Amino acid sequence: MTDTERTAFEVVRRREAGKDGGEPDGGLFAIEESLGYLMNYAARAFSRELSPRLAAHGARMGQWAVLMFLWAQDGQTQRELSREVAIEDATMVRTLDRMERDGLVRRERNPRDRRQINIFLTEKGWALRDTLVPEAIEGNRSASRRLSEDERRQLLDLLGRVIGALEEQPRG
Repeated sequence: MTDTERTAFEVVRRREAGKDGGEPDGGLFAIEESLGYLMNYAARAFSRELSPRLAAHGARMGQWAVLMFLWAQDGQTQRELSREVAIEDATMVRTLDRMERDGLVRRERNPRDRRQINIFLTEKGWALRDTLVPEAIEGNRSASRRLSEDERRQLLDLLGRVIGALEEQPRG
């Protein structure tokens, strides 16, 4: 890498007052203005907030999304859950292995298509709903406590639009 290539972008924590760098990609990259960085940081912060709340009731962060989508629609296939939770099929298999071991779900072959495996909550998995959902509500409340209700709704709308734009992109 030449000195010229190395200096094509100046990377800073935050943009200094009066230093706009021209266009958004005009040679200055401000980390704390990077949507990707901020969303990733927010997701990790949410995880730090929610993880101990879940653990207190015997659930793990990696199981949370699976539980939510099964509470919404029990009996989904592994592939459907992978899509909903946005994780790789292999990761979903490992997560479901742990959840089955912990007595939260059971797998059943689909009687109409033996290639498919449907995932069902056990009584233990269902019982966690009324304990864990209030914990998540409190975590969301804590995270949005500095926002007005209108700002919270606007944030949800904006995040939905960002996610929609990203979902439209071809996967490579």
